[in-house]
Amino acid sequence: QLSTRIIRENQAVAVEDLAVKGLARTRLAKSVHDAGWSAFVAMLEYKAARYGRTFVRIGRFEPTSQVC
Repeated sequence: QLSTRIIRENQAVAVEDLAVKGLARTRLAKSVHDAGWSAFVAMLEYKAARYGRTFVRIGRFEPTSQVC
């Protein structure tokens, strides 16, 4: 339901490839595994294609916060 709402409300969605293995070793481990990040991103991707929205996957080493 959340992925559908995000896609319907936005023309473009950009997600970062997270190092889930690295995050699993931090105190966020339970949240990362519970969220099922890869499954959520997959849902966003196919729903974006279905609704004609733009979906962009940004590499984890892209210096986006530095550019902003």
